[in-house]
Amino acid sequence: MADAKVLSLKQLLQKTYEFLVGLPPRILESFGALTRNFIMIIWGQSGHGKTNLLIEILKALMPHGTVLYISLEEGTEATMQMTAIRHLNDEHLGRILFADSSMNYDELVKRLKRKKSPQFIIIDSIQYWDCDYQKYKALKRMFNKKTFIFISHESGKLPDGKTADKIRYDATIKVRVEGFVAFVKSRLGGNKPYCIWEEGARKYYGEAEYNKIFEIKKEKKRKNKNETVQNKEEVIKNETVTNEANNINGVGV
Repeated sequence: MADAKVLSLKQLLQKTYEFLVGLPPRILESFGALTRNFIMIIWGQSGHGKTNLLIEILKALMPHGTVLYISLEEGTEATMQMTAIRHLNDEHLGRILFADSSMNYDELVKRLKRKKSPQFIIIDSIQYWDCDYQKYKALKRMFNKKTFIFISHESGKLPDGKTADKIRYDATIKVRVEGFVAFVKSRLGGNKPYCIWEEGARKYYGEAEYNKIFEIKKEKKRKNKNETVQNKEEVIKNETVTNEANNINGVGV
């Protein structure tokens, strides 16, 4: 067994990390500065926008590597095809692969050990997979340069089951979806709620609560305050220019 690796402060500060560049601003604002290897878990009740959110995240990740979507519930049936038709197009060809329940834990390990294996792996959902927390930790250790995104059912506003909830504790990014809004806790920064579907979210929460979630009134107040300050600065500037011009021309002397 290899000795434990210990870094000095200088060595830690000199470490470099590969961040994903060119991510959409909305992704950065909510999920932070994503690296090529992170763990994310997304959970929520059915019909609240988990799949739509996942597709938006995947489209942001695809330019940076191949995605393997393991659809354990829908498989590669017509419903998955319809999802692909709605959200993906020719620019995503060659960037995403789909697998069904035949991609069990052992099969996934075999595939990921191959050269040029997928960079981003989605497990949808963890409740349908033959994986406990010990296997999860082994998977994370074996492929620590890859990203894993787990989709989970919900029980009492937490991921359903011991394995899913333990993954929540360990995950870099934790995302709970309710009413077409993703509430994010990310160690990589961001952490702004992500609106998946504005019309649906406004209907679900009502205008007042929706505005509170996204701090819309605060944003408007800040914008108005900044505009007021800019206007005052502009007035002072104009008055200064006018006074200087009057002095030069001898006006008021």
